[in-house]
Amino acid sequence: MPKACAIIEHASGHSSFHSTDYYHSQINMSSERRWDQRRFRLEDSTTLNNGKRTIFIETMTPGTTVPPHFHKRFSETFDLIEGSIMVHSSTQPDLEKLESSASPLQIGKPVTVTPELFHKYKVSDEGHAVLRVILEPGDADFERLLKIMNGLAADNKLEQMGDSLVLMAVVMELSDAHLIGPAKEMLDGVRKDKSDEVAALRAELLAAYDTEEALQGLLGQ
Repeated sequence: MPKACAIIEHASGHSSFHSTDYYHSQINMSSERRWDQRRFRLEDSTTLNNGKRTIFIETMTPGTTVPPHFHKRFSETFDLIEGSIMVHSSTQPDLEKLESSASPLQIGKPVTVTPELFHKYKVSDEGHAVLRVILEPGDADFERLLKIMNGLAADNKLEQMGDSLVLMAVVMELSDAHLIGPAKEMLDGVRKDKSDEVAALRAELLAAYDTEEALQGLLGQ
């Protein structure tokens, strides 16, 4: 999930996408997703429960948020463990309505976002948060994404790739996150103009990090 003012291809620092300035004026990705400061741990894997669920713990820094989006493949249950998080949800792809729908998560009171429901969440600026997320049914590609994110962090590559919209395109694809608003417009352009780079980076990351060892690491085994 996601700090872009330029496309970084394989962390090279070179940008060639003409709409980057427009996008940066609409969305500050340093707060939209702090890829370099988010860590994940699996509690249950779809590979171990016949596809019933994926359960992971996410630790986030203050102010972390995600762009407005929806999922098609699974429901998403948010179970707050520590900290303060506001969840926004709407049945309509209206950014103003979504923004005005803020509701605080409460510890011990999970909230489920069904497929096709537009949503986002934001961690309080006052402190970090720990969130349990349950996907039903389980999702193998989402788990592959968790392996990639933790793997990049462990290899000290995540921070230098944090501005990459090509990486963001890969992330959103694997997580079944369908964006709305300016973020969608930008990623649609990236996918159109940079399709080869997106496919190449996806293949490279899966080859490097989609391993049994990485799965066991996520599970803490």
